[in-house]
Amino acid sequence: MAEDFFKELMADALGKSPEEFSEIVGEPAKICDVFVQKIYKDENMRKFVWGVSVVIFEGDELVESSTYAAFYKWGLAKKYAQALADFFKKQGYETHLKGEIGE
Repeated sequence: MAEDFFKELMADALGKSPEEFSEIVGEPAKICDVFVQKIYKDENMRKFVWGVSVVIFEGDELVESSTYAAFYKWGLAKKYAQALADFFKKQGYETHLKGEIGE
């Protein structure tokens, strides 16, 4: 909360919009987080698939939050997540792979 107030105060002082101020201080305007996580199919949490989800922000605004695909094999989910991350990087997003992605 205080950080947002400070950004708005400094932006006003410089005669800039909060988005322009974010660019000045080096904060990315477009962010994409790609997650690989387990999606459980039963209440006992024994059966699951690997979900690949994307969360996209432009500035402070949430643009999209959705699961793009589900896989039975972790390796396929990892490859798909990496391909999505590459795609969004090419679109100008600061992109991060998160979740159970491993190395």
